[in-house]
Order: sequence, then structure tokens, then C-alpha cells
Amino acid sequence: MDIIFLNGASSAGKTSIVKQLQATLGNNYLHIGIDKFLGMMPEKSNDWVGETPTDGFYWQKIALANGAPAFKIAVGEYGKKINNAYRKTVANLAQMGLKLIVDDVTNGNEELQLWKKLLKPYKIVYIGVFCDVETLKAREIQRGNRKLGTAIEQYQRVHNGIEYDLTVDTGKFSVEQCAQMILSKCNKHN
Repeated sequence: MDIIFLNGASSAGKTSIVKQLQATLGNNYLHIGIDKFLGMMPEKSNDWVGETPTDGFYWQKIALANGAPAFKIAVGEYGKKINNAYRKTVANLAQMGLKLIVDDVTNGNEELQLWKKLLKPYKIVYIGVFCDVETLKAREIQRGNRKLGTAIEQYQRVHNGIEYDLTVDTGKFSVEQCAQMILSKCNKHN
């Protein structure tokens, strides 16, 4: 398997699964996600505290379908370039023969189709990482480094219209069990 693509809301458990997969897989897999790119950006290009529009990424207050307030990440022009650089970097790393685990929060099927087109030449398995809403909210609070209300917004859009090769539920299964399910799928998918 060239690429294991994990998609899920923030706090769903993707990074924990990545670490378990890296420890368990026979080959070395590089972990790459948009968070790595966000960490390289100048602080002034993003607003992670308030809701001030920037040329990078910032929070936009929205109302969920039930009327509850939440926050959605909004993207400026520089942020769009970063997103494109992220996707192209993943493709370049795969082209170089590196095995990858991609950790992403897509905007549903439309964005996933961009990934699929770009990564078509590679053996890839697409995994949806889920957990129930209450677990997601509790993890968001426990982490302490997330803007409250973002995970629930992501939960409502990240999987829209997507058919995965496999889904795992980190609220029902341990990280080790989820990683084992993914490994089994990779072995069958190869």
C-alpha cells in the first residue's frame, strides 16, 4: 500500500491511529497532514483565536442546522495556496516512492475527489475516522488546544457524500483495534 488516507473531524482520533499504524506497519510510513503546513505558516497569516479574516486561515462563526453556534475554518488566498502546496507535496512524496499516511479533514466528497484525481497512480486506501458527537465534544475540550465548536461543525461536513474503503469508530473501538482493522483492509486491498 502506497498511501493510507485518513479523513475525519478534528479530535476524531486520526493522529492516535497514525502513531499506532507507524509502530505496527512493516514498512516505514511518513505521517503528513495539513497541520504540518499550518505550523510552517507565519503566525500573522492565521487567526486561531478570534474571527478576523486573514489571507491564511481563520475562524468563521456559523450556526449549525439545529441553530447552535459553531466555528468553521475559512480560507484566504494564501491559505488556498497552502492547501494546494499540501496536496502537491503529498503527490511528490508518493512519486519519490515514500509510503504515506495522510491525515486530513476534507470538505466532503468534492475535496476528496481532488485528492483521488491527484493520487490516482498510487495504491491507496481511503479510511473514514468517526466517533460519536459526545465523544468528539469531550475530546475537543480535553485537548485544550482547539477552538470549541469546531469539531462538531467538521463532524457535520467532513464525510458528506464519501464512500470509503473502510470506516473506523474510535468511540467504539480502541486505537489498536482501529489500526488492526486498517491493516487488514490494506492487506486485502493490495
